[in-house]
Amino acid sequence: MGPCEDGCPAHILDLLTATDNKYALDWRERCRANLARRGRKLSDGDRIRLEAPVTFSDGHVGQEFVVSKRRRKLLLRDPTNGSFYRISRLMERAWSVVPVTKVHKTVFA
Repeated sequence: MGPCEDGCPAHILDLLTATDNKYALDWRERCRANLARRGRKLSDGDRIRLEAPVTFSDGHVGQEFVVSKRRRKLLLRDPTNGSFYRISRLMERAWSVVPVTKVHKTVFA
Protein backbone atom coordinates (compact mmCIF):
# COMPACT_ATOMS: atom_id res chain seq x y z
CA MET A 1 0.00 0.00 0.00
CA GLY A 2 1.02 3.59 -0.48
CA PRO A 3 -0.45 7.05 -0.55
CA CYS A 4 -3.37 7.31 -2.97
CA GLU A 5 -3.69 11.10 -3.12
CA ASP A 6 -1.27 12.81 -5.47
CA GLY A 7 -2.06 16.48 -4.87
CA CYS A 8 0.91 17.40 -2.68
CA PRO A 9 2.17 20.98 -3.23
CA ALA A 10 5.64 21.53 -4.67
CA HIS A 11 6.97 23.31 -1.58
CA ILE A 12 6.22 20.23 0.52
CA LEU A 13 7.78 17.86 -2.01
CA ASP A 14 10.93 20.00 -1.97
CA LEU A 15 11.26 19.50 1.81
CA LEU A 16 11.27 15.69 1.61
CA THR A 17 14.52 13.81 2.08
CA ALA A 18 15.85 11.29 -0.43
CA THR A 19 14.49 7.75 -0.25
CA ASP A 20 14.87 4.36 -1.91
CA ASN A 21 11.30 3.25 -1.18
CA LYS A 22 9.66 2.47 -4.52
CA TYR A 23 6.17 3.44 -3.28
CA ALA A 24 7.41 6.82 -2.05
CA LEU A 25 9.28 7.42 -5.31
CA ASP A 26 6.18 6.50 -7.33
CA TRP A 27 4.03 8.84 -5.22
CA ARG A 28 6.47 11.72 -5.63
CA GLU A 29 6.58 11.14 -9.39
CA ARG A 30 2.76 11.18 -9.59
CA CYS A 31 2.64 14.39 -7.55
CA ARG A 32 5.19 16.10 -9.83
CA ALA A 33 3.31 14.94 -12.96
CA ASN A 34 0.06 16.29 -11.50
CA LEU A 35 1.72 19.65 -10.74
CA ALA A 36 3.10 19.82 -14.29
CA ARG A 37 -0.35 19.12 -15.77
CA ARG A 38 -2.02 21.80 -13.65
CA GLY A 39 0.75 24.30 -14.43
CA ARG A 40 0.15 24.38 -18.19
CA LYS A 41 -0.81 27.77 -19.60
CA LEU A 42 -3.48 28.57 -22.16
CA SER A 43 -3.75 31.79 -24.14
CA ASP A 44 -6.82 33.38 -25.64
CA GLY A 45 -7.36 31.90 -29.10
CA ASP A 46 -5.41 28.67 -28.53
CA ARG A 47 -6.96 25.57 -30.06
CA ILE A 48 -6.87 22.48 -27.86
CA ARG A 49 -7.70 18.86 -28.55
CA LEU A 50 -8.82 16.61 -25.71
CA GLU A 51 -7.54 13.07 -25.56
CA ALA A 52 -11.10 11.71 -25.46
CA PRO A 53 -14.37 13.27 -26.65
CA VAL A 54 -16.59 14.90 -24.01
CA THR A 55 -20.40 14.72 -23.99
CA PHE A 56 -22.16 17.84 -22.67
CA SER A 57 -25.57 18.23 -21.07
CA ASP A 58 -27.06 19.55 -24.33
CA GLY A 59 -26.06 16.33 -26.09
CA HIS A 60 -23.14 17.84 -28.01
CA VAL A 61 -20.01 15.70 -28.25
CA GLY A 62 -16.77 17.60 -28.78
CA GLN A 63 -13.06 16.96 -28.74
CA GLU A 64 -11.50 20.12 -30.21
CA PHE A 65 -12.12 23.62 -28.86
CA VAL A 66 -10.89 27.21 -29.14
CA VAL A 67 -9.94 28.86 -25.83
CA SER A 68 -11.76 32.08 -24.99
CA LYS A 69 -10.66 33.96 -21.87
CA ARG A 70 -13.16 36.28 -20.24
CA ARG A 71 -11.38 37.96 -17.34
CA ARG A 72 -10.69 35.05 -15.00
CA LYS A 73 -13.10 32.65 -16.69
CA LEU A 74 -11.92 30.13 -19.23
CA LEU A 75 -14.53 29.22 -21.84
CA LEU A 76 -14.18 26.75 -24.68
CA ARG A 77 -15.81 27.49 -28.02
CA ASP A 78 -16.62 24.68 -30.39
CA PRO A 79 -15.18 25.66 -33.81
CA THR A 80 -17.96 23.90 -35.73
CA ASN A 81 -21.08 25.36 -34.11
CA GLY A 82 -19.67 28.36 -32.19
CA SER A 83 -21.27 27.38 -28.88
CA PHE A 84 -19.42 27.99 -25.61
CA TYR A 85 -18.75 25.21 -23.11
CA ARG A 86 -17.03 24.76 -19.75
CA ILE A 87 -15.19 21.61 -18.75
CA SER A 88 -14.61 20.97 -15.06
CA ARG A 89 -11.03 20.27 -14.00
CA LEU A 90 -9.76 21.03 -17.50
CA MET A 91 -6.16 21.52 -16.40
CA GLU A 92 -6.08 18.03 -14.86
CA ARG A 93 -7.28 16.39 -18.07
CA ALA A 94 -5.13 15.16 -20.94
CA TRP A 95 -5.15 17.68 -23.80
CA SER A 96 -2.70 19.17 -26.28
CA VAL A 97 -2.49 22.48 -28.09
CA VAL A 98 -3.18 22.11 -31.81
CA PRO A 99 -0.77 24.18 -33.91
CA VAL A 100 -2.67 26.68 -36.04
CA THR A 101 -1.15 28.51 -38.98
CA LYS A 102 -1.64 32.23 -38.49
CA VAL A 103 -1.60 34.52 -41.50
CA HIS A 104 -0.30 37.97 -40.62
CA LYS A 105 -1.30 41.12 -42.37
CA THR A 106 1.24 42.36 -44.92
CA VAL A 107 2.43 45.89 -44.25
CA PHE A 108 4.30 47.82 -46.91
CA ALA A 109 6.52 50.68 -45.77
